[in-house]
Amino acid sequence: MPAIRIGEGSELAQQPEPFRNEYELQEILAEHPVLLVDRGDSALVTISREFPFEGGFADIFLVDSNGLPVIVEVKLARNGESRREVIGRLCDRLSAMGGLTPDEVNERSAGLLEENLQLMAGAEGEENPEDRLARLKSNFASYLRAGQIRGIIVLDAAPDDLIREFSYLNEHSDLDLRLLVVERYRLIRHEYFYHSRFLVSGKTDPEIKRQRLRLRSIVEKFSKMKPPIFSTHATGSENVRVCREGWPAAVHYEFCDWKDSISIEIQVNHKEYPTIAGFLPKLREHLSTAIPDTQRVELVTDSFGWTRLQFFFGEEIDPYRIAQSMVRLCRTEKDISTLLQEGNG
Repeated sequence: MPAIRIGEGSELAQQPEPFRNEYELQEILAEHPVLLVDRGDSALVTISREFPFEGGFADIFLVDSNGLPVIVEVKLARNGESRREVIGRLCDRLSAMGGLTPDEVNERSAGLLEENLQLMAGAEGEENPEDRLARLKSNFASYLRAGQIRGIIVLDAAPDDLIREFSYLNEHSDLDLRLLVVERYRLIRHEYFYHSRFLVSGKTDPEIKRQRLRLRSIVEKFSKMKPPIFSTHATGSENVRVCREGWPAAVHYEFCDWKDSISIEIQVNHKEYPTIAGFLPKLREHLSTAIPDTQRVELVTDSFGWTRLQFFFGEEIDPYRIAQSMVRLCRTEKDISTLLQEGNG
């Protein structure tokens, strides 16, 4: 997902600028469907907005480059609608779409489905547009019959209880459900930068799906406040690595779930970077008081060549405070980067 750039030395990204209303966010997504694409997804093409059903309208109707139908519902966090109503409406739209034929879908879109499928088939670089169009139509019809329709709820911010319920539904059904947050940042007077990230994805890595909600919640809060030079990805059901741009994989930060506690860590392969590993005891002495709420602080070395500086937090500590502590830990990147640049790793 794209990330906003901020000046060197800044601790946090600037605060996102609120959307005036849901219609404004809906318009941005319809015009820029790339914001709705997760890693590994096929490209999306917007067919229509306010797609009609008997019980109301879907905010946006799209298809991907293989003909998969996609329904998007847009909500702002300040909307008073309950989470169950939001999820229920999306599932109702998916069910209703699955009950239509391709001709009915085309008619309800005022012919835009047929028009866009033809444009997709005749796109530059496509061979045999007639065959390509036939495949797209066949795929679209097959997806409808099988009820294989992707559903995406898009918000500007998502409460933990919505993430929890949506994650449960996604993990315990065959539906391809996505929960997406889109934020915008003002660059100059008339320019904005839009940042989208999936909180729940139908293609979520199994390791992420097995993570405890507490770990997910901590990582999500950290993702909102981290400097953009850092990225996160799961390396196991109990581990989420935090990587600094430009660093080798042998030097990184990490969240670890020990079931009765969460730790934030600096991990260094001391066989490859002995000087940085030797620097960790100094960091331990400095950070033991700078990072509050810890159960204990440990510096351990294992037989696999790794040295870890670990800060443990009990289950009673607010996830936000743990995320803040990881931000503080990440400030040490300046000292570590200096060692790497000097070639003294």
